Amino acid sequence: MKKLLAIGIFTVMSLYGYSQKQVIDSLKDVIERHEGKLNALDDRVLVNESDLSKLNKIKVSGYVQAQWETYGADLEKSNGYSNTYYIRRARIKFTYEPTDGIKFVLQPDLSTGNLVLKDAYAVVNIPKLKNWTLWAGQMNRPNYEVEYSSSSREVLERSRVTTTIYPGEREIGAKLEYNGTKIPVLFQLMAMNGNFTGTQAKDVDSRKDVMARLVYSVKLRDAGVGIDFGANHYFGSNLAKTDKYVKNSDGTLDSLNNVWRYLDKHWTGAEVRIYADVLGGMSVKAEYVSGINSAASTVAGTSTRAQLLASPNLYNNFTGYYVYLVKNVGAKNQLVARYDYYDPNTKLSGDAAGNSINYKTWTLAWQYYLNDNIRITLNYLMPKNEINSSNPTDKKDNVFTVRVQAKF
Repeated sequence: MKKLLAIGIFTVMSLYGYSQKQVIDSLKDVIERHEGKLNALDDRVLVNESDLSKLNKIKVSGYVQAQWETYGADLEKSNGYSNTYYIRRARIKFTYEPTDGIKFVLQPDLSTGNLVLKDAYAVVNIPKLKNWTLWAGQMNRPNYEVEYSSSSREVLERSRVTTTIYPGEREIGAKLEYNGTKIPVLFQLMAMNGNFTGTQAKDVDSRKDVMARLVYSVKLRDAGVGIDFGANHYFGSNLAKTDKYVKNSDGTLDSLNNVWRYLDKHWTGAEVRIYADVLGGMSVKAEYVSGINSAASTVAGTSTRAQLLASPNLYNNFTGYYVYLVKNVGAKNQLVARYDYYDPNTKLSGDAAGNSINYKTWTLAWQYYLNDNIRITLNYLMPKNEINSSNPTDKKDNVFTVRVQAKF
């Protein structure tokens, strides 16, 4: 009997132990499965943190310029309307800085009927060369009025000389820049395709245009005055592919030895800007540019001699300048006056100039800063053209503009 009782107790204990082992093994499996899920969740969290870290390195900014314009009688005739509403610019800029010393910029213009890539470039700090950077891609040419953002400029548009010699403002190329800290010097050297107007993806000839700019800054702290002064030089060319005839700036006609020759274009500029902390703040900004511009003929190579002579390649001696006076009025208002002059052909004047006439333009503007994001501008543009037999009167081409800019 005792023996049977011992066997029973042993059997029950064995079954209980086996049952307990099953429960423990089952719990172990559940814990391991949950640990696997937790590890997978950790991996996803790490991935999300990595993605968020990348997003934090992306800066998004931009602006929209909506405006209403009314035109003088001659512009009304050529346009077919006396006034209009439209979107002048609608830009969004993406700046990505994955690490210190490297930056990527992408900026399209999304204004109505004008989907255009404005900026697409990379900036890299050059190792072991402090304050030196290398830029590559599509960017502004190294010129003050060109580089000064359209969202910050005191008048609505750039001067006539700037928009003529730097069409489209941007270029595709590479730029070396030094921005000194101990020595307040800005140096820029850019090699570019040349002839870029915003639509072509590649160069149209083998040569590259080169532009250099040097600016030195002086601060007179006791007087509350800062002065930037500098110089720039542009050297490039246009390829005469189809027409060997060249019309010089003085109206004479020359002939190249053959087609596929390069026509020089080069000019030199001098610039100065004075900032004074007086009467609420004011500034005077000016630039003078003079040199030779060229234009390649667009007639077909199979054209007759008469057709080639009628539309030859062009050499033009030109000069131009602008002067800004900017005056702050209180914390929210700003008054601006700009005078700019452009003569596309300094060798000819009067009737001999034909349609290569000079322009003297006054621009008056008032700006009201509602806050950091909204700016309202009233702008009155008053160009005055040279009078000759081809242009017997001063054209009625004044433009009055009301612009609202929203910036973020």
